[in-house]
Amino acid sequence: MKSFLRALPVVLSALVLAAHFFRSRQLPLVALSLAVPLLLFVRERWSARVVQAGLVLGALEWVRTLAYFAGQRMEVGRPWGRLAVILGVVATLTALSALAVRVPPARGEKPSLEPGPGAAG
Repeated sequence: MKSFLRALPVVLSALVLAAHFFRSRQLPLVALSLAVPLLLFVRERWSARVVQAGLVLGALEWVRTLAYFAGQRMEVGRPWGRLAVILGVVATLTALSALAVRVPPARGEKPSLEPGPGAAG
């Protein structure tokens, strides 16, 4: 149940991103968006990092989309504040969902909750 709850924000972020790409008919990006959460089944460090990178790139896509549509609305004198809030929240939640991805420890490294060397504390 715990792993399901960890995966939920990742899957939801990927689905919303896939819908965004589907609307603009970018089918390879739809497929990529839907494939990224499947990497959660691979219990390797690289797969977790790829999922995190995909989510961060997805958040950047939302920021790019926000800038594009807000700019278009500003040009024609239409309100853009609500659009900015909605897409800003979507971008933030997509980026934050990267924190839900558990990165397994490197081989030979035991899991630790203690801060590493050089961590302020």
